[in-house]
Amino acid sequence: MQPIDIYCMANQDRSDRVRWLLEELQVPYKDHYLKKKNGDMNAPEYRALNPMGRVPTINDNGTVLFESGAICLYLADRFSEAKLAPELDSPERPAYLQWMVWSVGSLECVIARMFTHVSTPEETAVTHKFVKEQCEILKLALLPVLSKQEYILLSGFSAADIMLAAIIPGAWDYLVEPNPPIKAYMERLMARPAAIKAKVFEMPNP
Repeated sequence: MQPIDIYCMANQDRSDRVRWLLEELQVPYKDHYLKKKNGDMNAPEYRALNPMGRVPTINDNGTVLFESGAICLYLADRFSEAKLAPELDSPERPAYLQWMVWSVGSLECVIARMFTHVSTPEETAVTHKFVKEQCEILKLALLPVLSKQEYILLSGFSAADIMLAAIIPGAWDYLVEPNPPIKAYMERLMARPAAIKAKVFEMPNP
């Protein structure tokens, strides 16, 4: 099988969830590390793949795709024999799609605020207050599910867990530590060999 090309940056970025999924799928891939300071993301050949000049982007033997959520949806369906996505006619398919989109549309857009550049302690305090308040709302979706089952789908581990677990640590103090079911969920996922091999939970390089 020809490896899937992943265009990413050396520091952690949203390619970590793509790499983790490919490890779970046991599909070969090749990382292509881009550097902003070298202008790699603005190079014409890369802009032809991703007009926005962002990462990650994949090239699956001519099928080019960006947006990490879309990439993971595509890969889980493309390699359906691994059963990391419910079949189209499965009763769990709607919930699966809900969590895949929720992870980036509701969860990540809040947690990303933690990494927004701020210049004063006051701005930092406002950001943390906002994220803490939003996590109180977000947990209302997660806690009822994770209090009664090990994974976000009753049938077991799926690509939706990868999406969630790759994002949740950004608000660990607000979303994980105060909520034992979410903490147990994260510990379970962080221990998966594919996540460890993909280095999803390692600290980014300075």
